[in-house]
Formats: sequence, structure tokens, C-alpha cells
Amino acid sequence: MSTTKLSIALAIGLFSATALAGKGSSSAAIQQAVQSGSVDSIVAELERAEHLPSNGAIDVVLPLVDHDSWRVRDAAGWWLARRGVRTEVIAKMTARLTASDPVAARNAGDVLAAMRDYTTVPALQAYLQRPLDEDSGVAAARAIGTIGHPTGITGLEGALASPLAKVRAQAAASLRSVRAVRGTQVAARTTALLPLLGDADADVRRQAATTLGFVAGAGGDTTGAVAALTPVVTTDANPAVRKAAAWALGQLRDGSARAALTQARGNDADPLVRSIANAALANLR
Repeated sequence: MSTTKLSIALAIGLFSATALAGKGSSSAAIQQAVQSGSVDSIVAELERAEHLPSNGAIDVVLPLVDHDSWRVRDAAGWWLARRGVRTEVIAKMTARLTASDPVAARNAGDVLAAMRDYTTVPALQAYLQRPLDEDSGVAAARAIGTIGHPTGITGLEGALASPLAKVRAQAAASLRSVRAVRGTQVAARTTALLPLLGDADADVRRQAATTLGFVAGAGGDTTGAVAALTPVVTTDANPAVRKAAAWALGQLRDGSARAALTQARGNDADPLVRSIANAALANLR
């Protein structure tokens, strides 16, 4: 085959692949994927069914909001958000947040995250104040972050004081995704995160340090964040936390962290911490 013919064939193949994206599925194909029990097959079939007419398929997809796999629940929520039952599904999922079943509440959080409707943020925040268990609280915090609306900041900041460690960690992580429309909101997030650098749970400390690197710089005054992160780089017992703190200080670019980062670069027992500290030093003013 000539070079020209090969190029044309490749171009046609690429065009065909693009043209079939979101197409080529059917209700029967989705049902077959569900019966197979394969998470990958179910998710792939729902993605292919993006533009599938709803007749018949909705009844197949609706039960997937309670599938054991988070990936399937996420894909089902994404698919249902594009259908005429969107409003009905949102109402059913938010109602679950006021009931007494923690598994149903967890699943509702995952589905609402995939649907990305900002009007559900108040219900998610209300649930996050008193989650029935840790998993459902994590799902609610994750959903607020995924939706990303500024109204979610208050609920996530409140969840930083949750008695549940995984909820605190997810709230800290989700604050990276929520849009802040004013400098005061960014500053408030920074202040709320600082106490978590001393949390008993290492993942909470890691998430707090990482989020400070994302948001503190946008608030203007980074003094408090730098002062709190600097000792973490050299004294925290967990290398993942030290690495996150080093990265965050590099994002904040404050020269007062130079001594701590230099010490971490030369003396830390973990090579990844040394590497991140070295990169962070290159960012300092």
C-alpha cells in the first residue's frame, strides 16, 4: 500500500472511531453487560450508550445506581443525567439523604456527584453534618467537590472537624475542587485547613497539606500556611505527608521555607521527599 493510501486509510479509521464515540449500544447490550458482572463492560457499554434513545434502556440503567461498584454508580448517574428522568432521579437520591440507610445514602452521593447538579449541594451539605457512617459521609463530601459550586465551601469546612477521619480527609481534598469566587473564601479555606496539619490521621494531614498548596496562594497572604507547613516537611512521621508539605511549599513560593526544604532535600530518608523538596526549592522566590 502506498504512503498516500495508508494515510487515507488511517484517517478514515480515526474518523470512524470518533464518529462511533457515544454510539453503537442498545438496551440489550447494556443488559448483557450487566449480566456479565464485569464492571469494565458495564461502564464501557454505558459510555457507548450516551446517545441511545431512552426507550427501554432507562429500566435497565436505573437499578445500577445501587451497584456494588462506585464506577458503575458513577457511570449510571452520568447516563441518567442526560435523560428525561433526570429530575425524578435527583429527587429520589436527595430523599435518600434524609432516610436511615447509610448504603443508600452513599450510593445517592455517588450518583448526585455524577449528575453534577448544583441544586443538590444543600442536601449534600445537610447530610455531611451528620452522616450515618464514614463511607456515606465520604461520598457526600466527594460529591460536593465534584459538583464544584461555591456554595459547597461552608459544608466542607464544617466537615474538616468531623469525628470521622476519612470524612475529614475527603473534605480537605474536595476543597481543592470547589470554586471560590472571592479572595475571602480562599482565605477562609486556608485558615480552616491549618489545624489539620496536626491531625492524628496521616491521610488527613496529607490531604490538608496538598490542598493548602492548591488554594493558599490564591488568597494573597500565604504567611500562615508557610509557617504551618514548614515544620511538617522535616518532622512529620509519615513520608507521604512530608512529600505533600514540600510540594505545597513549592507552590506557595515563599523564600522563608528555604531552610526546611534544603534540610529535607539533603537529609530525608525517603527519596521521593528529597526529590520533591529539590523541585520545590527551584520554585522559591
